[in-house]
Amino acid sequence: MMVEWVISRLSGKAQTLVPRYGFYAWACLGLRGVPVVLLRGPTLQSGHIGTLLVAGHDPWVAYLPNRFFIGEPKRELVGNVSLRDLPALLDRLRDAADLTIVRADRLSAEKFFGKDYLAVPEWIDMRLALPGDLDELVRSNRSIREDMRLVRKHKLQPLVTEGEERFDEFYDSMYVPFSRDRHGAMAIIKGRQELRRFIRKGGILWVMGDNQPLAGVLYERKQDTFNLLAIGMASGEIPLKKRGIMAALYYYSIQYARQLGFAEVNFRAARSSLHDGLLRYKRKWGNALFDNPNSYYDLLIRWNSVNGIVKDFFSHTGLIFRDGERLSAIHADESQSRRSLWIEGLHRLYLLTESGRQPMIDEEVLVKRSRSHTRFSSTLS
Repeated sequence: MMVEWVISRLSGKAQTLVPRYGFYAWACLGLRGVPVVLLRGPTLQSGHIGTLLVAGHDPWVAYLPNRFFIGEPKRELVGNVSLRDLPALLDRLRDAADLTIVRADRLSAEKFFGKDYLAVPEWIDMRLALPGDLDELVRSNRSIREDMRLVRKHKLQPLVTEGEERFDEFYDSMYVPFSRDRHGAMAIIKGRQELRRFIRKGGILWVMGDNQPLAGVLYERKQDTFNLLAIGMASGEIPLKKRGIMAALYYYSIQYARQLGFAEVNFRAARSSLHDGLLRYKRKWGNALFDNPNSYYDLLIRWNSVNGIVKDFFSHTGLIFRDGERLSAIHADESQSRRSLWIEGLHRLYLLTESGRQPMIDEEVLVKRSRSHTRFSSTLS
């Protein structure tokens, strides 16, 4: 919390450079050893026993292990080592695990770890270029149409308050409880003063039902972007109504941003997994992927061979990774087409097979090539 607050007080390039080099310097000093553990237990989907070699501090390193195992795995502490000694230790132990996972700051990840690791950003940004016709966006997607039917059913309406009006109500009764319920131990709760500073250039868009606030999103106006900085929801809402409330937040935020003349809405962070629920929800509203400048850590992942355990994991947890200066993604579900998993902003989409990662080709390109080949063959005949 204190680190995030200090970073939020920086301005311009300092907000990027200080964390980037500060976290790296802290890691190099070795004042805080990196815990290394072996985790072993039944895995999701198959239930077969799998093993992870994990380096990093809880709870932040736990995101991928939580998606790997069913329940709580057995833990064996290997030790606490300095960052400089960590790569060699992991190389010695790599055969003991199906996958190796490391949480490291971005500069340390580049300096100390080899090309055989995938660098998965801890968080990515998702933004929507504002559509010319919002209702056409709704009509074009069956899932959004169903969500908006719930908005109409529950008569959910927007209300906008400017500046700090009702800020404390939003922070205490919606934002903090909702963040803790949603993310548990991994919740990153922005400080009151940090959000208060942002709201001076924005306000809160509320979703109202029966004249009562059910949810809200704190927004900031920044150049040509409408930034959504914090979402909160009243507790106790039934799941189906929650679905309508979330859709109302998205729809009315887009509508309000268009009224104000913005070019895009920044829906902010999501996990770097093709199968993450929040990322898929934002994807259906037309969001594209962007690198998140405020995500200071990467999750590094490595495998020895593409065995059944590894394929199962990548089948239900496709990962978005750094591909040079761009973002690409990899998965292992052969039943999924490229179109079903593609998100705007990706450079490439790979399928993980026993022989390695294979780039997936757009189905439309294959059809065009097939037609062209057929025409060419007809001409020759």
